[in-house]
Amino acid sequence: MPWQETTPGRYEREFGSIEQFYRQIADAGAVIEKQQFLISCSIKLKESPSVTKLQRSWKALRFLFPQLAAQPDEAGFKLTYTVPSPESITTWMQETFIVDEATNSADNLYASLKPTALFQLYFLPLSREILFRTPHWRIDGTGLQILQNTLLQILADGPPNIVFDGSEITRLAPSLNEAAAVPRESAPHISQAADAELDGFRTGPPSIPIETLPNILPTCPQRYRTMFSADVTQQIISSCKVRGITVTTAAHSALVIAMQSYSQHDCDSSMGGTGGVKYTGITALDLRKYLSAPWNGPQSAVSLYHTGLPFRIDLNKHRDFNAIAADMGATHARNLRHDESRNAVEFLTSYVKKAVGALSATPEEPLKAPAFQTLSSLGVINNNLQSKRNGKASTVEIEDWWLSVEIINRVLGTTLWTWDGQLNLSVSYNGAFFERSFVEKFIDGWGRELTRALGVE
Repeated sequence: MPWQETTPGRYEREFGSIEQFYRQIADAGAVIEKQQFLISCSIKLKESPSVTKLQRSWKALRFLFPQLAAQPDEAGFKLTYTVPSPESITTWMQETFIVDEATNSADNLYASLKPTALFQLYFLPLSREILFRTPHWRIDGTGLQILQNTLLQILADGPPNIVFDGSEITRLAPSLNEAAAVPRESAPHISQAADAELDGFRTGPPSIPIETLPNILPTCPQRYRTMFSADVTQQIISSCKVRGITVTTAAHSALVIAMQSYSQHDCDSSMGGTGGVKYTGITALDLRKYLSAPWNGPQSAVSLYHTGLPFRIDLNKHRDFNAIAADMGATHARNLRHDESRNAVEFLTSYVKKAVGALSATPEEPLKAPAFQTLSSLGVINNNLQSKRNGKASTVEIEDWWLSVEIINRVLGTTLWTWDGQLNLSVSYNGAFFERSFVEKFIDGWGRELTRALGVE
C-alpha cells in the first residue's frame, strides 16, 4: 500500500516485506534490551563543525528525507508520518540529535547505547565523529552512505532555514514492494520459487559451524577490522580483474577457506578445502538498479531496498579458491529481475514470510545453537559518499568511516568495503560468544588467505 493521507497532515503506509523481516528480528531482542542488526556508523571529520551548524544540517536533512521521522506502530505493520509543528520539530531534534562532549570515541559509545526505534545522530566533539544510529528496518548500507553524503553537502553549503509546510511528503519513500511492483497475491509458481530459493536451509544450519564460548545471554556488541594499504588494495583489484571475478567474490571465497580451520566439522584442509561440508549462507544484494526513478537514485536514501538470498556450495566438489570463486561468482552475478526460474523481485513477499520462519526457529539447547558467519559487501563507499565536499560556505573532509551492526546471537557478521582506496575487512560480533583474540586471529587470517589466493604480496 502506498502512502495515504488518513487525517489532515497524517500519512500512513504498510511496512514492506523486507522492513517487516528486519522489524521482527529487531523486536525479538526487546525483552533483553538488545536489537539484532541495529546499525552504528561513524564518520570522523578532519575538522570539527560547530554544533549549531550540524544541528541545523540535521534538521534540513529531515526536510529532504522526511522518512527519517516516520514512526512505526507497535505491531510493526505500519509507518506513520505527521507533518510537524514547530513544537514537534523541537521535540524530534531533542530526541534524535545528541551531543556527547565527554566521550572520546564512537567505538566506546556505540557499545554502551540502548536500542531505539528512532534514527539518531550523535556528535562527539572530542573525536570529531558523527555517529549514526538506526534500526536496520529503516535503512540499508547503500542508503546510509547516500544520506551521509547529503548531510555533509548541506554542512559544506551552509544549512538553509527550513520551514516545514507539508511539501516534504512528496519525498516519502515507498516500500520495496511498491517501488518494485511486487505482486500482492502469491500465485503457486511464485510460492514454489520461494521454496526452491530456501531449499539450502532445510538441509542443515547455515554456514560452517564455529565453536563459541558457553554463554547463553548476549552482552555488548563488538567490532574489529583490518585494512589493506592502498597499494595492496590495488594489487587485489588487479588480480581479481585478471581472474574475471569481483573483489566481493574473491573475499567471500577466501573467507570460506579461512574459516574451515575453525569449523566444528571434521575438515580436510589439504588443497585449501574441506571434505564432507556444505557451505550455506545468505548474501545481501542491493535492488536499486532494478527500480524506476527516482527510487534507483539518491532519493532512495532512507529506504530498505535490498534483499538477502541464500546460497549453498558443496565443498566436496568445490575445494580450492578458484572453484569456490566460480560458484560464488555466479551467486553474486544473478540478475534478480530477469531470472526466469526464480525472479527474486516477484517472489519477495512469499520468500520473506518463509525465510522468517526458517531463520527464527529457536534451538532446543541454546548452548548448541550453531555459530556461523555472514558476509555483506558495501562496495566502494566513495561511490556514494565523497571523502571531500566543497561547498558554498566551507570544505568538509572525512578522515575515517566505519560501520557495524549489533549482533545478539552466535553470528560473526563479516563486512567488507573500500574507503579511500583501502580495502577493509570487518566483523561485528557479541562479546558473550567469542574471545577478542579469536576474532582478531580469524579476521587477520581471512586477510592473509585473500592475498595468498590472489598472489598478492
